[in-house]
Amino acid sequence: MEYLGEQLNKARTGKGVSLEEAAAATKIKIEYLRALEEGDYTRLPPRAYVKGFLKIYGHYLSLDYSLLLQFYEESFQSQEPQAVFSEQKPESPPFLPGLRWKTLLTGVGVLLVLALLVWGGLLLFRGMETRRQAAAEFLQVDDPYAPGTLEKIPVPAPE
Repeated sequence: MEYLGEQLNKARTGKGVSLEEAAAATKIKIEYLRALEEGDYTRLPPRAYVKGFLKIYGHYLSLDYSLLLQFYEESFQSQEPQAVFSEQKPESPPFLPGLRWKTLLTGVGVLLVLALLVWGGLLLFRGMETRRQAAAEFLQVDDPYAPGTLEKIPVPAPE
């Protein structure tokens, strides 16, 4: 047991209070009080909550909050997991050794955008060609209103 937990346990037992009674009086879960007294910070919620628990529990046990907080910070830092960084490089695609996936995907994306732009340009150009041909065909049609091209249209008889 560590120093913070020992202080809490000693104050609680000196007051003649069980963990259940302390939990009921402080409205802190018994699991959290037990974890504080055992010094097992892995079973506790985030640090901000623990600081609040220490303030409430310390007040209930008539202990100095600033001293409890100092003990908690010292013991928490000793239990805090340390991040370990390695110099491992991200894997490259097996068919292109030495090339990163991000670079490969960026290149494929750029090629896809260029292909779509070329395809759209070709469709636009073909559409303009089709319109030009239709306009040329329209201009080659004889004038339907010229007197030589008029034909009589049969009119149906009324029934």
